[in-house]
Amino acid sequence: ADWLTDDANPLTWRVVVNRVWHYHFGRGIVDTPNDLGAMGGTPSHPELLDWLADDFRTNGGSLKKLHKVIVTSSTYRQAVTHNPTAVAKDADNRLLWRMNRTRLDAESVRDAVLLAAGRLD
Repeated sequence: ADWLTDDANPLTWRVVVNRVWHYHFGRGIVDTPNDLGAMGGTPSHPELLDWLADDFRTNGGSLKKLHKVIVTSSTYRQAVTHNPTAVAKDADNRLLWRMNRTRLDAESVRDAVLLAAGRLD
């Protein structure tokens, strides 16, 4: 337990950052959010994962600051537009050349309808 929670152990910080990234993008920097070890996937952007983990640790583990860094990034604010050249090179969008499409959950649809009707409390 001491090793796992030690500030010098980068694995803990990487796991948290990867899960938050997964929440925002639908896929983590490492495809296996529950396994960043030898049995897990390899990171698509290892330098980004390390930088975010270090920034997260430096900011005292502030999830609010981590979310802010991610949602204000140019990667997060990309459009969903189709680019045939990019599709030919990276059809799975693993290199993050566009934002992935996501479905709205029922609560978001309900809130949007109530907001448009002027009845959102």
